[in-house]
Amino acid sequence: MTPRHASWRRAVLRARPLSLARAARDGWLVIAPHPDDEALGAGGLIASLAKRGAALKVAFLTDGSGSHVGAPGWGARRVAALRASEARAALRALGLAELPLALGWRDAAPHASGSRAFERTVRRLVALCRRAGLRRVVATWDGDPHCDHQAAAQVARAVARRIGVIPLFYCVWGWTRDDVEQALAQARPIVFHAPQHRGAARRALACHRSQLGGRITGAHDRFVLPRAMRRLTDRPFTMLLEERDAA
Repeated sequence: MTPRHASWRRAVLRARPLSLARAARDGWLVIAPHPDDEALGAGGLIASLAKRGAALKVAFLTDGSGSHVGAPGWGARRVAALRASEARAALRALGLAELPLALGWRDAAPHASGSRAFERTVRRLVALCRRAGLRRVVATWDGDPHCDHQAAAQVARAVARRIGVIPLFYCVWGWTRDDVEQALAQARPIVFHAPQHRGAARRALACHRSQLGGRITGAHDRFVLPRAMRRLTDRPFTMLLEERDAA
């Protein structure tokens, strides 16, 4: 699967700019479905906000334990512990020393919207936003073709609705869709220019060694992030999406 870079460039051309100075005045909650999505889709955002001292919290929806099923000596709990360690290192590479929030969902088994477990997660994040003064909620776009990415978008919408703000979304696997431009037509793109943070995003992604082919071997279902997808961290812009029907 290859990101469609021409689609990215055309979306950037019609996007409205977001000032980093303006963005840093807000508190931000960044929700990532798995450890590594924060680097791929929001690395520049996190690094930029951290550099400017903005109020910033990162939450991981799932434990990421489903990426190497059947690897000898690597049960789900051990894989989850490794991926949590990689996530902490990645956030340090992005300049964020604070520990992320682990929401504890099982990888590739999202809770249904409105279920008790879903509502517990939403209440937990709403309380965090109110306690820390966070007024921006960002998660993966539900146009991403992965159930956990879509669930993260649902959670973000629910949290944003309860604190009275409009959610924003970042794209990861959505860039591989054949119809990505048609899908993006339903959103308003917002970009900020942060080429100085590309190195931090690359270093953050490199911390996720388990997803790049290292650390875990012998899995029946072994995931390795394609090299073309790794290039997402090379982009000088971070793009966020706002839904057209957002009130």
